[in-house]
Amino acid sequence: GKEEEQLLNSFAAKYENCINVAGKFSFEEELALISHLDAMLAMDSGNGHMAALFGVPVVTLWGVTHPYLGFAPYAQPEENQLTADRKQFPAVPTSAYGNKVPEGYEQAMHSIQPETVLKRLSAILD
Repeated sequence: GKEEEQLLNSFAAKYENCINVAGKFSFEEELALISHLDAMLAMDSGNGHMAALFGVPVVTLWGVTHPYLGFAPYAQPEENQLTADRKQFPAVPTSAYGNKVPEGYEQAMHSIQPETVLKRLSAILD
């Protein structure tokens, strides 16, 4: 939606190597762009699933949901599914769709360390 597009535009304006393409291409053009990626970082979203179908390595981030519920991108290795810290958030998954966030679980996604994400992406791209 427009709100998300504005938020993404603010990220792109803030970071030198960040480009927002939301709302700028047709669906077919977005698919063409995705098919040429070396890797994709995604939440459990349609774009991640599309990238996987093109054979693009997809690293996914899981907060209060979990890939074992069956929503991981097709044919992606388990090490590409980065989940919330189960010691800190033992009730994960709290819902199948991420729409039920119990009190105290609002920051579950933040337990996935940026260094962990960068390390996984680097391993894919090396």
